[in-house]
Amino acid sequence: MPLVTREMTLSEIISAYPDTRAVFASNGLPLEQTNHLFLTALTVESFMSLRNINPEIFLKLLNDTAEASSEVKILYTDETPVVRTDFLGYVVCPFKHLYKEAFEKKLHGHYDRTGEKLVSFVPMGCGGPDPYEYIWDTENIDELPDAIASIGFGNFWRKEFRERFLDNGKFIAVERPPLHDVFKELEDPLKQYTIYSVSAYVILVDHKKLGDLPVPKTWLDIANPIYKDNVIISGSDDEINEVFLMHIYKDGGEEALKNLAPNIKATWHASQMAKAAGSSMADGAAIYVLAWFFADTCPNTDHISIIFPEDGAMISPMYMMVKADKAERMKPVTDFMTGAEMGAISAGSKFPPLCPEIPNILPEGTGLKWFGWDFVRENDMKVLAEELNARLAKYRRKCGSVNLLKPSPSKKGFKRMMVKG
Repeated sequence: MPLVTREMTLSEIISAYPDTRAVFASNGLPLEQTNHLFLTALTVESFMSLRNINPEIFLKLLNDTAEASSEVKILYTDETPVVRTDFLGYVVCPFKHLYKEAFEKKLHGHYDRTGEKLVSFVPMGCGGPDPYEYIWDTENIDELPDAIASIGFGNFWRKEFRERFLDNGKFIAVERPPLHDVFKELEDPLKQYTIYSVSAYVILVDHKKLGDLPVPKTWLDIANPIYKDNVIISGSDDEINEVFLMHIYKDGGEEALKNLAPNIKATWHASQMAKAAGSSMADGAAIYVLAWFFADTCPNTDHISIIFPEDGAMISPMYMMVKADKAERMKPVTDFMTGAEMGAISAGSKFPPLCPEIPNILPEGTGLKWFGWDFVRENDMKVLAEELNARLAKYRRKCGSVNLLKPSPSKKGFKRMMVKG
């Protein structure tokens, strides 16, 4: 029986046998400019008729190409799928490759058992062009993947997106067992978002550079004038860590934002902070704000301490959502994202998972600092982060900073590593 028949749609063929893209392209179909809905509706029979193609020759070429393709293309990591994506998944860079390997195995296992392809796009690069950057802005739910996973407070937290697709129940949270007590406040009471893991932010202290100054006990302590020009925060040339900035504002208001401004010596990528802390680098500082994963990789352990503040490790969510009418179909994906295998990958990289099957990896006696769902919903988190960065920039200029946000000496031109979503 042939793999490709006249009755099949172009979407079905290209999804199952990606190498056939070249066959269609060489016969007059501009795939990069073709709407996926058109591919879903167009059959091989219709395409051959439109292009006046010899059916016998063309069908043989398609089947030969399909048979020669030994690998079923289910997971896309670089090129954009020509068919509609079932799952769009952004994950943090430190465990991206471990995740990709395990997730791809899960997808192929599902295909082997059921013959169903859950086409997924998981970008492997950390930065660079994102073909789905503006997908949040669509008004047509059919243009969105059936399940979405992302990180931080990006576009999928925007008020417009929430009103368009969450408040009306079109996207919902994923069902899962009860969480450990330390994570229970992260369960969305409206069951719209599912936080499956978190990026925990800590303070890395270089005691040599700190000298006689006290170690900060809370996050708001970092805005104390005694730390002037002695704090380096994770961020990029034009943007400070959104979670840190919003917590400073939430806890201390505009005054804390003003007090923080002269304390910021630079914004670096977290990997550079881990190398600098405890070293003799003149560009370093006494206090670094960065993800626990990177703080834990600091090689200069003699004179540094990882501090979990008394008010908890600040957290940035790793979250997902699924279309309500596709929740059952997407269970292989959502079960993986919230399950023990993904939890173990996350925990192994110091990103606390919420999966109840995985023991809590936070040090004993420490907790998490979460905004609370009321704050998240009362604010457009994406817009708030942008506004606070703009106001902090103004205060930095007023206090005489020549370089508003000084880049890392070895990361000049670095643009934000976390994909916005």
